[in-house]
Amino acid sequence: MKYLQNLMLILIFISFQSCTPKPEPIAFGTDHCVYCKMGIVDPKYGGELVTEKARVFKFDAVECMLPFMKENPDQKYAYILVLSYDDPAELHNVEELVFVQSEKYKSPMGGNIAAFLSQENTMTDDGLVMTWPELKKELKSVPIN
Repeated sequence: MKYLQNLMLILIFISFQSCTPKPEPIAFGTDHCVYCKMGIVDPKYGGELVTEKARVFKFDAVECMLPFMKENPDQKYAYILVLSYDDPAELHNVEELVFVQSEKYKSPMGGNIAAFLSQENTMTDDGLVMTWPELKKELKSVPIN
C-alpha cells in the first residue's frame, strides 16, 4: 500500500512538472514553422510562443509569429521569444529586443525584420528601428498586451 501511495505521488509530481510552461530550444533543420510550415534553418531569425498551458509554437520568422498571434487573440502566452540576429540561436524575450526592418536583413519570409539585443549592434542606419509594441503596431498585427 505504501508503494502505491509513493507511486501516485511521483506520478502527480511528474504530471505537474510537464504542465509548467517553459521554452524549448529550436532544432534548426528539424523544427518547422507552425504558421507557414517552412523548416526553421537560420539561427538569426525565428521565434517561439509558449502558452500558459505549456504548449510551444515555433516560427521561422517574426513575420509568421505576429499573424499567428493575431489569428489567436484569446491565447495567453507565458513566453514570447525571438531569436536575436546578434546572438544567433538564442531565444530572448521580445521586450528586451530592438527590431529593425531594413533591406540589409533578409529574413525567411521577406519582411526584412531582424531582432537585436541593442540598437548599437544593428548594421544599418537606414532601417526602421522599433520596440516590440511599435513592431506590432507597424505590422498592424495584434493589440498590445
